[in-house]
Amino acid sequence: MIQNNLFRLTLILLTGFSSMSPLFSQSIALARSQPVGSTITVRGLVTSGAELGKIRYLQDASAGIAAFPGSGSVPGFEAAVKAGDSIEVTGTLVDYFGLLEITPITSFTVISSGNQLPSPKQIKLSELDESLESMLVEFNCVSMNSPGGVFNAGTYQIHDQEGESSELYFRSSHPLLGTPRPELSFRLRAIVSDYLGYQLLPRYTSDLDEAGCFYLVQQPQQSNLQTNGFQLNWQTSLPATCTVHYGTTPLPNQMIQVPGANLAHQQVLNSLNPGSIYWVQVTAQNNGLTIYSPIVPMVTAATSSGQIKTYFNNDIDPSYANGNVPDGQTDDEVVAEIINRINQAQQTLDIAMYNNNRADLTNAVKAAQARGVRVRYVAAFDGSNTALDPPPNFPVVYGNDIAIMHHKFMAIDADLPNQCWVMSGAMNWTNQNIQSDFNNILFIQDQSLARTYELEFEEMWGTEGDMPDVLKSRFGAAKTNNTPHLFLIGGREVESYFSPSDQTTTQIERVLRSAQSEALFATFSFTRNELGQALVDVHQNGVPVRGIMENISDAGAEYDFLLDNGVAVKHHNLPGEFHHKYAVIDAYDLNSDPVVLTGSHNWSTAAETVNDENTLIIHDPAIAALFKAEFEKRWGSFPVAVHQGFAPSPRVYPNPASQKICIEGLDRQELSWIMSNTLGQQVMQGAWTATDAPELNLGTLLPGQYLITVISPYGVTSIPIQKI
Repeated sequence: MIQNNLFRLTLILLTGFSSMSPLFSQSIALARSQPVGSTITVRGLVTSGAELGKIRYLQDASAGIAAFPGSGSVPGFEAAVKAGDSIEVTGTLVDYFGLLEITPITSFTVISSGNQLPSPKQIKLSELDESLESMLVEFNCVSMNSPGGVFNAGTYQIHDQEGESSELYFRSSHPLLGTPRPELSFRLRAIVSDYLGYQLLPRYTSDLDEAGCFYLVQQPQQSNLQTNGFQLNWQTSLPATCTVHYGTTPLPNQMIQVPGANLAHQQVLNSLNPGSIYWVQVTAQNNGLTIYSPIVPMVTAATSSGQIKTYFNNDIDPSYANGNVPDGQTDDEVVAEIINRINQAQQTLDIAMYNNNRADLTNAVKAAQARGVRVRYVAAFDGSNTALDPPPNFPVVYGNDIAIMHHKFMAIDADLPNQCWVMSGAMNWTNQNIQSDFNNILFIQDQSLARTYELEFEEMWGTEGDMPDVLKSRFGAAKTNNTPHLFLIGGREVESYFSPSDQTTTQIERVLRSAQSEALFATFSFTRNELGQALVDVHQNGVPVRGIMENISDAGAEYDFLLDNGVAVKHHNLPGEFHHKYAVIDAYDLNSDPVVLTGSHNWSTAAETVNDENTLIIHDPAIAALFKAEFEKRWGSFPVAVHQGFAPSPRVYPNPASQKICIEGLDRQELSWIMSNTLGQQVMQGAWTATDAPELNLGTLLPGQYLITVISPYGVTSIPIQKI
């Protein structure tokens, strides 16, 4: 958009046009051709109201444009102008992150009201271009990439039958928030907007009209990952003959014809290379019509060891770890492992790090570069990177000047299956984050994941080459969902998501709602309403939920909401920041799916919509037990922050016990309790009234460790006990 405006400016100067304020209205198309900064006057029919906020979109027969009552505008525009109004508006032409708009508004007149809105222009997603910006358009048949559930504030990817994609955007307070996301294909009416890329803005429920057409009921899903291939499953709305296209570039050049005309389809891809990314697309034909799935990257399993090394910079409570031991639980062990991994690099070292003031870590990177390792480094535009000053010999790109480049990862030797590593987690390379704050960090030996993180890195780097291409580099909202998401690492299922392109909050919500026996969360910032509601729903379904939060005063923080709904939350208010961003689900419940979710992604709107972030979801009981042991250590150390449900430290005696235990420090109110073994299996349950003595008979239990979870209207507390 900015380049286009520069081109327009050149044309106007060459042809002698003046950029002085016009004395009469002009067509919107002509107004859009003026240089940014010009004063323009246009007339048009308004196609949006307050559902899209203060902004109003208007169009005439030639084009559309946005009008925004920003700072310096005449008052009353937002209240006076509504959909169906014919207006004349004067103001300054600006480019706001790609969207041409009039702001400030120096004058406006409502010429008439109640006019019929213009018929939307029927187009395909592939036809989205600047000429349609701010226009009302219609797409006959599109589908959600993430169907089902409800709309929340943010962006949602859609696609059409040709495999083209775009995104819907819903601002906070949009009237469609909380309404169901279409399960099936639908007709879409929307206004074409732009924020570093085209966004489609539905206004009303009627703008998303589910209608029958030939479409993919289920997009191709990957399963049964092997080192030489994987299985695809998909469904069509009508019987179809299908073709699978695949290849090692985003333009697949191999194909397989799938026999039969069916509704449900599957195909195994084999003879593939291990630890590699393949781009896959399905085409389906019915009665002469061909539809296309999006082209999506998928991976084969790697021949790497699949080792996952887990580090914390503070000690855990080993009594909760089920015999598992972290690879490190001190700051010195963390630093030693980072330097070790850098020192072991042989070919390539890609680093994306928000903050860095550690000379020791940076010197290790410099040494790697000096011995011939290709080093590429992405830093945050607004980060604190004193360790990179003076500039090192290796190239550095400072990215995301709109929000923050919040990654903290390394991808090492991605082309070497037994040498490659990925570093991920919550820890910046700073003295505070390593020595004083509470953090976790993972090192994963897997080629599929290393190549995926390399792909994310190169989207920011702008090229696959040694030196960056800043004209092609993408950060924040300009990035696309272009990486694989499902992995098999050391026999474990692992998922990977990058923000803001991959709908990460939806994935976090899915994980939280999967809890069957326990949900634990540890967050630095937590402001996303849908995640707070998910935890409340899990709690109200009888699953114990506990959490620790650092920033309880952030705008929109979920802390009070969780407490008010009975979820046990503690506020970390001790020295050092509680910098984690993890969740642990069903750590001891092998009948469920023990899982850990961690990475750089705070549970915030900025992380979801504009920051560069990474998230890993690891399905593994051993790693879940380690994170639970970390959580329990912190939970036992910090002040209680539930309303008045429990005293700070309920006391259990005797403990260990052979026959009976008593619990002191519980309020004299109606309480329920659940006793679980180390596998998370419920072995006893009961309740106490205000007159009952809070004691338990352990006579029927086998010797071993147990966890009693006590639930009141005001909170939940869990107490470990041992039966001897």
